[in-house]
Amino acid sequence: MRTAIRRSADATAVLLSGLPTALPALIGLLAVPVLVLVLPFAPEVIRPLRSLAGMERSRVGRVLGHDIPEPYLRLDGDRWQRFRTVVRDPATRRDLGWLFAHGAGGTFLGVTAVALWPAIVFSLTTPLYWWLFPPATMTAALVELRTWPQALTLPFVQAVLYSAALYRLVPVIARGQTRLAQSLLGPTDRALLAQQVERLTETRTEALESHGAELRRIERDLHDGVQAQLVAVAVRLGLTERALSTTAATAATEQTTALSLVRDARTGIEDSLANLRGVIRGIYPPILADRGLGGAVQALAGGQRIPVSVSISDNLPRPPAPIEAAAYFVVAESLTNVTKHSTAQHAEVVVDGDGTHLRIIVRDNGQGGASSAGGSGLLGIQRRVAALDGSARIDSPVDGGTTIEVLLPCG
Repeated sequence: MRTAIRRSADATAVLLSGLPTALPALIGLLAVPVLVLVLPFAPEVIRPLRSLAGMERSRVGRVLGHDIPEPYLRLDGDRWQRFRTVVRDPATRRDLGWLFAHGAGGTFLGVTAVALWPAIVFSLTTPLYWWLFPPATMTAALVELRTWPQALTLPFVQAVLYSAALYRLVPVIARGQTRLAQSLLGPTDRALLAQQVERLTETRTEALESHGAELRRIERDLHDGVQAQLVAVAVRLGLTERALSTTAATAATEQTTALSLVRDARTGIEDSLANLRGVIRGIYPPILADRGLGGAVQALAGGQRIPVSVSISDNLPRPPAPIEAAAYFVVAESLTNVTKHSTAQHAEVVVDGDGTHLRIIVRDNGQGGASSAGGSGLLGIQRRVAALDGSARIDSPVDGGTTIEVLLPCG
């Protein structure tokens, strides 16, 4: 018995808590025609409706034990763009549907659920005072009370019906109200999937940025630490070699052996330095940090055996570090392929973007026929670009030159 009363009381509390949003929704129904007329001129008039829906999301979230995220598209741009966003947003139509359902149904159901409790008490106490009222002025179970048998039976039947409604119907209605609000005011499965993809994209971008920062730190440590130490050792060996060369002719055999060993050591260190510089450039090109993407591409073009023209937008915003590094390697690998395989006499590099995407085009007038199917550097370009949600297009007809166009997202 106590469990049934608690269950009914909890359900009544849920419906009662919906009245602070149901009553404004009922009043808002009268303002819907005005909203439709004003919306094209001031899309912001939708905000009170969304604020009311937000209050309902918070209430239902507390009932369900988890938050209900907002499903709205962002209102950006000029007035016409904001109006189009509001009209095309499915959440706007669902908000209006909720306004009608909750404004009328939520108000009626909330008031009715609360009224059932005193109605039961009133029914149970009716036999005590019904006879004090004029005949045919009091009813129970839709029947006028005229006799004592009626007064001693019908009010109790009415109390049982009210109690059954509290026990059976009110909890079902409360659950239906919360589920309706969750389905209309929350994001759809498709929107949830899109949000999840967006979150994964953001976390992957953060991971890439963290990885890029770590690579830059390693590059600085190698460049400023290990490489500097090797250079110092090479200098000392060079001084030792010079000192041995000027030593007196005595002990010529020992001098020749020591000199040979020093020269071998110096040669080995110089080879190690060359390899180390290659590793540093492969991790993160220092020129990117010093001169940016434009300066790095200009340097790449100037170091080729064939003329390479470079066209870079003057107002090109600087992309994030992972995108910038990927763009640099795309240009470097493309120009390497041009030099090694295309027999081209001229090449061109175009870099432009609008802050949202970065576009790189590398074209040459060589023999064409390039393909990534053989596992060449072109496949590496495609994989590097795909890892950043970019796209790479390779157009290389035979005897028609090669064009590589890469589009990288900067968001």
